[in-house]
Amino acid sequence: MALPSFAQAQDEPLFQCQFGSGKEVTLRTSAQGMSYVFGRPNAKPELFLLRKYDEIGVTPWNGVGGSIWEVIEFRNADVTYRIWGDFDRMTEAHEITGGIMVERGEEDLAQLECLPGSATYAPFSFSDAYEAAGYCWRFDDSQWQEQCE
Repeated sequence: MALPSFAQAQDEPLFQCQFGSGKEVTLRTSAQGMSYVFGRPNAKPELFLLRKYDEIGVTPWNGVGGSIWEVIEFRNADVTYRIWGDFDRMTEAHEITGGIMVERGEEDLAQLECLPGSATYAPFSFSDAYEAAGYCWRFDDSQWQEQCE
């Protein structure tokens, strides 16, 4: 199954943003899965995760609220990295925000919010990438499935 054009271009991330610490996070897609890169720009990443699509969790927008949001979840041993993108659909500026929530079980380890204006995110792009990889959303039980009918 072909990936959408935004997912095929390795130069264009699915999601990217900078933090006040000078670090950034970048998500990219490929035919094999998604990558998560965290660290300082143009330096060796502090954390690099490459996961197959069946190892990634994607929570699509539920259709409610003033913003369109999505979450992608990467696991690394017992730590979960939840990357969120948010598009404010109620204002003329249509502000884009995002960040990372880092958790171990029920314990919050860190929460980083993107610097204002630094987030690169297109509404529905997380779900679109997952669908392009062959998954579809089942509305009756709010789950992704691999075999689409």
